[in-house]
Amino acid sequence: MGTTRLSAEGAIGRGLSPAVWQAYGFIGGNQDDPSLIPFFFDDFEKLGVYASATSQGGYITYQDAGVTIQQCAAADNSEGEFGVLEISHDGTASDEGSIELGAGVAGLVAISDTAGERSVIVAEARIKLPTVVVGDACFAFGLAKPGQATADAIETTSGDLDNAGIDFVGFQTLLTSNSEIDTVYAFDGTSATVQVKDNAGTLVADTWIKLGMVYDPYGITDHKMKFFINGVELGDSVTDAIITAGTAFPTDEELTLLFATKILSGGADTAYMDWWAVGSCNVET
Repeated sequence: MGTTRLSAEGAIGRGLSPAVWQAYGFIGGNQDDPSLIPFFFDDFEKLGVYASATSQGGYITYQDAGVTIQQCAAADNSEGEFGVLEISHDGTASDEGSIELGAGVAGLVAISDTAGERSVIVAEARIKLPTVVVGDACFAFGLAKPGQATADAIETTSGDLDNAGIDFVGFQTLLTSNSEIDTVYAFDGTSATVQVKDNAGTLVADTWIKLGMVYDPYGITDHKMKFFINGVELGDSVTDAIITAGTAFPTDEELTLLFATKILSGGADTAYMDWWAVGSCNVET
């Protein structure tokens, strides 16, 4: 009965996307022993108010002087909101705010193709920006190397991820194309963030969107790293050769959840995240 209900969840419904999670037993399956399928979910109902560069409740944030990260006061029942994370920018040019699970030191998962270490890795978040005007907040959401919630994690001129020392796979919007959601990855020391798919989806102002990803080491050839928007799988993936080489993609690197935002100029702006989740399921025989 539970499985049927979860499968019937609409693509833009409030909950975890069944197409992202259900096949691997994270939802709708037997969760009597959570140690067998490790899973983290935060609805931000106990977030509070964050101080920059301070470990609080398993998180760490980076906040420029004009940025506040806290639990949102509003809760819209019509949109299924409960706890909501709010990153507020006061309008100061190039202000940046980010939050990372693991307090800047801990990784939870690794996208590995090494025998004995292969696991399905799944992550998803529900995100909303009130405006998508050029110059307003851009963002990056995904799995990153610990310690990326820092100054200039997002570049000032473009809104791209700063490649100096970052390992990342997930989604981003840019400062000059705020409504276009790109799927991307980055590897420490490479020259540029790589777009898996340019303009993979469209961000609509003041509308929740769910961004998810799955790494399945036993998936279809050249389609092991999958991306989803509102529970619908996108066609483009990362090739097996790139993942196996591990010289351009963060293979075998410890990763954790990261949500980073930055504005170019203009007035006050805000980014919201309703929840985020990450899970790991060992699939070695």
